[in-house]
Amino acid sequence: MYALLFSEALVNRSEMRVFTREKIYSSALARGAAHGDKETIRAMMIGWWPFIQAFERAIDVRVGHLPIKPLVQRFGQTRIKAFFSEAREAVREMKEEEGSHAILWADGAKEFGLDLFGTHYDTLPSVQKLIANADSEDPVIFFSWLAAVEYIAEELAAYLCHAPKFTSLFAKKKWTWGLAHDEHEHDGPSHLEIDEDLARAYYPSNDPDITRAALTANMRECIEMFEKASFEIYATVPEMAH
Repeated sequence: MYALLFSEALVNRSEMRVFTREKIYSSALARGAAHGDKETIRAMMIGWWPFIQAFERAIDVRVGHLPIKPLVQRFGQTRIKAFFSEAREAVREMKEEEGSHAILWADGAKEFGLDLFGTHYDTLPSVQKLIANADSEDPVIFFSWLAAVEYIAEELAAYLCHAPKFTSLFAKKKWTWGLAHDEHEHDGPSHLEIDEDLARAYYPSNDPDITRAALTANMRECIEMFEKASFEIYATVPEMAH
């Protein structure tokens, strides 16, 4: 089981959740979905799909390429040798879960007449920019980005899973992708805790204030990119549905 390198959280999670929630609540895309507008929901399912698929692939690429040297220099070889196999296993588990989450997203889309696995949809420029973030070889940026994605997924799930006009449109009156993020429990640290732990471990400064500011800025930048992408996705909704 993954053992955190740092015993306490550095990023203010309450503030980050509020920041993320504000972006979601102010999004016409999320609000339209919450109000049960089917065209908006279809646009959301299609628009985010390329990113949801890329997220799984991005984690897979990083599993075998986590740099060990910076961590050995900082924490010592004895501690990191055991830790590193746990870290790789934790990231591998994330990849596997994201693969199952992609299936849940596609299954939800089927209820709105969409075959995401069987149909090609163009990737919007803003979504492509988000995907490009996944290719960062800088582990600080990469794990900050993963943490930001966790905040977004959890807050979006919490919003839509408690929106009756949205959930009533599903055959079983529930959105399984959302529930996987809204109610997910882990044995040991959550994905969010692991992402933040690794981002902090790879950050070159030992000053907690400097590190907190840098990681917070990275995460906020990613969340703001999601906000811009949601605007672009909403623009694909037919005019009559606005």
